[in-house]
Amino acid sequence: MNVIIFGATGGIGKWAVKHALQSGHHVTAYVRNAQKITETNQNLTVIQGNICDQQEMTTALSGQDAAVWCVGIPMKKSYQKMESLEGHKTLIKAMEANQVKRLVDWGTPSVHFEQDKKSLITVVPGIMAGLLFPQARKEMLAIAKVLRESNLDWTLVRFTAPKNTCYTGNVKVGFGDTKMNVSISREDIGAFMIKMLDSDTYIHSMPIIGS
Repeated sequence: MNVIIFGATGGIGKWAVKHALQSGHHVTAYVRNAQKITETNQNLTVIQGNICDQQEMTTALSGQDAAVWCVGIPMKKSYQKMESLEGHKTLIKAMEANQVKRLVDWGTPSVHFEQDKKSLITVVPGIMAGLLFPQARKEMLAIAKVLRESNLDWTLVRFTAPKNTCYTGNVKVGFGDTKMNVSISREDIGAFMIKMLDSDTYIHSMPIIGS
């Protein structure tokens, strides 16, 4: 599969690149600064570009089979640009122009999904985000809305407490109905997002993952 990964140098994106290559995919890493890419592989192509540049994004999506979005959202209250939201709007247009349907994205349980069961993991994150990171939560909710309104085969992977801990390969999945530790390694998140490329289990869904 030809896969383009956005935010490929970030804390989750770099692991998504690693596991996509290990899975045999041909990976295009779309990054703001190409010099930050340290991975070398014959199946890896690096494109330096802006996620809000329609022409650059449309060109980058040419020939791709799927997209993985690992771009982070700033947690600062003063942040007003909503660059990730604008990037998503640009991405969706670029995917539609190239007839690319599959998108694996990320968020937190502060984004409600209709399958969610009332529990600490589905209720508390929304309350805390509203108090501590209102702008980030607003942007995340807006991103979920544009995904729902698109014609893409999207999956929004939700998690609460990403850590720089060791990869386990053991990820629990649920909607508030599965007992799990909210702490999860960033590599496990990246690997899970790549696994979703070969699965239709969570298309148009928002699974919560933990350890």
